[in-house]
Amino acid sequence: MTATVVVRGSGSIGQRHARVFRRLGADVHLWPVRPRASRGVDEDTGARLVDDATVAAVLTSADLVVVATDTGRHVEDTVALLDAGVARVLLEKPVAPTVADAARLAAHARSGDVWVAAPLRANAAFRHLLSCVAEVGTPASAHVWSQSWLPDWRPDRDYRDSYSARLDEGGVLRDLVHELDYAALLLGRPSLLGAHLDRTGPLSIAAEQAATMLWTTPDGSVVTARLDYITRPQTRGLVLRGTSGGLEWHLGTAVVRHISARGDVTELAFPEDLDRDVVMGIQARAALDLHPSADAVAAHSAGAPATLAEGLATLELCDAARALSDSRATTPSEENR
Repeated sequence: MTATVVVRGSGSIGQRHARVFRRLGADVHLWPVRPRASRGVDEDTGARLVDDATVAAVLTSADLVVVATDTGRHVEDTVALLDAGVARVLLEKPVAPTVADAARLAAHARSGDVWVAAPLRANAAFRHLLSCVAEVGTPASAHVWSQSWLPDWRPDRDYRDSYSARLDEGGVLRDLVHELDYAALLLGRPSLLGAHLDRTGPLSIAAEQAATMLWTTPDGSVVTARLDYITRPQTRGLVLRGTSGGLEWHLGTAVVRHISARGDVTELAFPEDLDRDVVMGIQARAALDLHPSADAVAAHSAGAPATLAEGLATLELCDAARALSDSRATTPSEENR
C-alpha cells in the first residue's frame, strides 16, 4: 500500500524531503507555512499542495508528517500535530532552540511517536563505523569536525538574512548539530568539560560562528569537536584512535580508513553517500518502516533518525556548551580584580 506523507514547510529542506519521499513512491502532500495563490501540484517537487483549510483530511490518513519549519516553531507545530492524532512525526533538527523551549514536547503523552532528523546516521560509511568502532579499543580519543564558509551555503542570498545568522535560531551548535549526535551514538553520552564559542569572527552575525568543545564518555574516551562557519575549503570528518588502532571518516570523499595497531591502512569507499538524496532516502524509508520505539540495533542498521530523547540529549549538550562558554567569558577589568 502506498504511504501518505505530509511535509509541513516548503523551504529548501522541506522541498528536499518532499522530493525524497516521492522517489520512494509515497503520496506526498506539501503544506507551506506561507499561503500560496496556486493550488494543485508544487512545480518544484511534484507534491500535492495543501493549505490550512484542506490539510485536515490528509492528516487523518498520513503515515508520517515531516516538520520542516523554522526552528523556533518546531515544538508548536509538532505538539499541534500530535494533538491532531497524526500517526508519527519526523522533526527536522534541532528539536528546539533550547531544552527549555522543548519542554512541552518532551512532556507530551505522545512524545514517543517523534523521530528527529539525523541523516548522517543513514550514511553507509557511518553504519560501517558503528559495526567496527569497538575494534579500536578503549579508552579512545576522537576529533569530529564540520567546517565551512557560511556565505557559500546559499550563494543566491545574503547569508546575514538566513536563519543561520539569527541569535535565537541559528549558530553552529544548532546548524551543525549532526556531528554532536553521531559522536554520542558512536562513542557514548558526553560529559562536557570545556567549550568556547566565537561570536566575533569575520561574518558579522549575531549567532556564534564557531564552537570548540571537549568532553568525556562513560568508558573514559576523550572527544574534541570543532564546528564553524569560517573555514574554506569545506571539511568534515572524524578521527578516532584507541589502544588497538584507529578509524578515520572523511565525509567529503565518503571514505573510511582503518588503521591497525601496526600502522597498516585499509581504505573503504562508500560512493552512495555522496548523493544527499540517496542518504536522506534511507532515513526516510526507516522513518516510515520503523517506530521510534524499535530495537536500537535494528534502527541503527536501517539508518533510522534519532529518537526524541536522543535529540533532546544533543540539545542539552549544546545548551551546556553555551552556558560554559558564557561563564568563562570575563572582561579584562573582572580578570584584574
